[in-house]
Amino acid sequence: MIHRLICRLRLVVPALLLVVLSPAYAVLGERFQVADIVVEGVERIDVGTVLTYLPVRQGDLFDPTSDSARAIRALYKTGLFSDVTLLQRGHTLVVKLAERPAIADITIEGNSKVDDEQLESSLRSIGLSRGRAFNRSLLDSVEQELRRLYFSSGNYGMRIDKEVETLERNRVSVKLNITEGSVARIRHMNIVGNKAFDDKTLLGLFESGVVKYNPFSSADEYSRVKLAGDLETLRSYYQDRGYIRFNILSEQVSLSPDKQNIYITINVDEGEKYTVSDSRVVGKTVLDQEELLGLVSQESGAVFSRKQMVKNSGAISDRLGEEGFAFADVKVLPQIDDEDRSVKLIYNVVPGDRAYVRRILFTGQYKTRDEVLRREMRQMEGSRFSPQLVQRSRIRLQRLSYLESVSIDTQRVPGSNNQIDLLVTVKEGSSGSFGATAGYGSNGFLFNINLTQENLFGTGEKLTFAFDTSTTTDQLSASYTDPYFTDDGISRTVSAFIRQTDASEVTSTADYIIDSYGANVRFGVPISEFSTFRLGGGYEHIKIEETDGSSDEVKNFIEEHGETFHVFSANIGYVHDTRNRTVFANSGALNRITLDSTLGIGDIDYYKLGYNFEYYYPLSERYTFSVSTRIDYGDGFGDFDSLPFFRRYYAGGVRTLRGYENGSLGPRDSTDDAAGGDFRTLGTMEIIFPPPFVEEPGATRFSLFTDVGNVFADYRDWDEDELRGSYGLAFVWLSPVGPLTFSIAKPYNDKRGDELESFQFTIGSIF
Repeated sequence: MIHRLICRLRLVVPALLLVVLSPAYAVLGERFQVADIVVEGVERIDVGTVLTYLPVRQGDLFDPTSDSARAIRALYKTGLFSDVTLLQRGHTLVVKLAERPAIADITIEGNSKVDDEQLESSLRSIGLSRGRAFNRSLLDSVEQELRRLYFSSGNYGMRIDKEVETLERNRVSVKLNITEGSVARIRHMNIVGNKAFDDKTLLGLFESGVVKYNPFSSADEYSRVKLAGDLETLRSYYQDRGYIRFNILSEQVSLSPDKQNIYITINVDEGEKYTVSDSRVVGKTVLDQEELLGLVSQESGAVFSRKQMVKNSGAISDRLGEEGFAFADVKVLPQIDDEDRSVKLIYNVVPGDRAYVRRILFTGQYKTRDEVLRREMRQMEGSRFSPQLVQRSRIRLQRLSYLESVSIDTQRVPGSNNQIDLLVTVKEGSSGSFGATAGYGSNGFLFNINLTQENLFGTGEKLTFAFDTSTTTDQLSASYTDPYFTDDGISRTVSAFIRQTDASEVTSTADYIIDSYGANVRFGVPISEFSTFRLGGGYEHIKIEETDGSSDEVKNFIEEHGETFHVFSANIGYVHDTRNRTVFANSGALNRITLDSTLGIGDIDYYKLGYNFEYYYPLSERYTFSVSTRIDYGDGFGDFDSLPFFRRYYAGGVRTLRGYENGSLGPRDSTDDAAGGDFRTLGTMEIIFPPPFVEEPGATRFSLFTDVGNVFADYRDWDEDELRGSYGLAFVWLSPVGPLTFSIAKPYNDKRGDELESFQFTIGSIF
């Protein structure tokens, strides 16, 4: 064996000496000046990239003793190479490299609770992504990162299997197979050290907790993030009730051996209850100190509340903002007296300079013209900044039906202390639609073709064409609205229609057939920020035919006044609207008064007066309380002592009083059908909310409602005992063909003979 080893050394040693001592290719030896740098072994990485990382340049004096280690460390540090060797060829420095393989693909399987995008984002943060160099040491970091991600959501039983497949052209494919396991459940949770409030009260504040009877609750699914939020809620609860020294000493989270059960103990130190001894406003207040101090609602002797303290600070800041101090800073300096258990609140005001708006920039719109959005702004460029005007501008933009959402951000102009830019970000919704619908509703068979363009060519103008047919009505209509017919905001709407109504197909109302066509023009004149005066006029041609089932009232009307009428009418109205949206409002109020009357130059003389009130109050971010009232009255004049029967008011149906057949309530005619009346009162209360489990409801909403009202022959016939009512659940969907409204209602105070209809739906505008 020794003999064979000696023979092999005789062959290997001369070869090694040949390489080492060759003048053309030698290991680094003495110091030399680098005349050239040659990079060998790279395929995927550019040579220029290597030279950028290499801390040696052409012309440098290279000392192998100190410079070689520094150069090798710099190249290894990039993570791109698995091997680095420096050699010398004369005065040429040779850099021989072995590239790490590139990651060609990353496959993640088994994840359902965390989506691919979130996982890939976490992997990118530790350097594992497609196209990057692959380093096996990263796999340990990958496992740690994924465990951190899943553990934060309570998935302590998760497991990860890693596979690396070698591909051609120095590439690899990484496959991660995740077994998520089940979320650990909270089995016990208690608070130690509390005396002022019992466990039930405090634990009731938490999103986390033990679930006993609700199989759909996720409160017992442990999450570090959720627990951290609960602890902050607990801290706020105490500090809002005077316990300014409250402190959470520790939170102990224990995991069962099978990693399925969580036990949580929270140790607290409540401290003592403190009161407010005094409140002062100091600093460069700009405004009268007494005025600012009047915004502070915590009086001496009141129990300290951190929430109220922050609210007071915000009120002072907002008041300064009204004067143009957009960057006013109000710091609260609590001075705590532990002996008296009191707190003196010092509100230190640093107003800064008055701010002026330099530019208003719009982003997010791709169809709407810039001037269409800009004309809704009440905050102007070059003027003093006003939070109220900015807020009003946002609401005006939000009221545009073709915008889904609007946000306005205030940005300080770099290098300026008194200039800001407003960045208005809008999200456009669908402004145009074309659809056809067929179905069956409260008025029998329904068929609808609708073409609507809310934002015609990005101008904000509206064009509508519709064909509607049902068992009772056929209608063809078109309208065009220019919201800025004049530069100062006067709107104009022009419309025309052809309609045929066969009331004989409705079992609940009088029998007759009426054909009509006409056209109208209406103007809206803004008289204040919230008020509009409307006026218009139109012409309508009406032809009436009686049927075999027509009532005596219809026959007598035709016999007395004829079958054909030319009607010239004028209408005026006043609208005061403070709603934050025109569709699906959740705050504000609407008051509308209208008067519609013939001009005394046609064949029919009558007038109709109406009042509509709507009020919306946000109960929370998701729930809104709404109340509305409608009062309508009409009468004839000249040869008419009441409204013509085809102009009377009706009640019953989705748009008036749900739970009763469409138009079925009120006075009866000689055939015992609903005859309508000259006076109508309606009222509605609703709790409006989005669909469950939907974060952004968009075009849908539910409501719990109660309706009350009726129609009477004359206002002198109004009787509280004759009012009908209903309650139930409604659903509205703003579909591409128009609003679809569904309701399930239970009538109350109904009388014998009332025609009830628990389920109803309709297609068309409800606003």
